[in-house]
Amino acid sequence: MTRAQAWTLHFASASVGATGVALGVMAYALEPIDEFAIVHHPWQPTMRHLHLLLAPWLLFAVGWVWQAHVWPRLRSGFASHRRSGWTLVVCFGPMVMSGYALQVAEQEAWRTFWVWTHGVTSCGWLLMALLHPVLPRRTQRS
Repeated sequence: MTRAQAWTLHFASASVGATGVALGVMAYALEPIDEFAIVHHPWQPTMRHLHLLLAPWLLFAVGWVWQAHVWPRLRSGFASHRRSGWTLVVCFGPMVMSGYALQVAEQEAWRTFWVWTHGVTSCGWLLMALLHPVLPRRTQRS
């Protein structure tokens, strides 16, 4: 993986993650502005728009890194895999799919399901994206 790929992935994860965390806090941790408000903070629609506009950048970055870093290691049977890398791989699909499903869910039960799925997998992605570059590699046991 090149430095450009790593930095693109880090910045994309950070920007999408920051807007997602901000949006989550605004939507679920703050009280509405007034009793008739449909948003809990004046910046909530802006954070949602930024999050949705930045998400394709993360998809591009993951695809770029997948082609150059993840797939070659999976195919070669690389001996020192990191558990954090596997967690990133496992979290990514559900994170993306639940993010899209959340935008089109109409029934409250499905919307709640997709919010929780997106929140849990996104937190897993963000945590491992922070830890993956710094965690020691697990060596293959004989």
